[in-house]
Amino acid sequence: MAKAVAMLVALALAVVVATSAGRASANCNIAALASCKAAVIQGAKPTAVCCSNLRAQEACLCEYQKNPNYGKYHPNARKMVTSCGMAVPNC
Repeated sequence: MAKAVAMLVALALAVVVATSAGRASANCNIAALASCKAAVIQGAKPTAVCCSNLRAQEACLCEYQKNPNYGKYHPNARKMVTSCGMAVPNC
C-alpha cells in the first residue's frame, strides 16, 4: 500500500513538473529579441528596448543557450545580458 501511494505521489509530481516546463516553453519566443540583433551579432551595446525584451524573456535564456542554432552567438549574448544589468544564468 505504501509503495502504491509513493508511486502515485511521484506520478503527480512528474505531471506538475511537466506542466510547468511546458508553460515556460510556451512563453519563450526568440523573435521577441529581434531588437537585440546588433548586440548579439555585432557585439554592439544593447538598446533599452532590447534590455526590456530580454528581461521579459529571462526565464527562457537557458533554453536559448542550449539551442545549437544560437550557440555561435554565445560570447556576445553573455556580454549583452551583463550590459543589460542581468546575471548570466548558470544553465
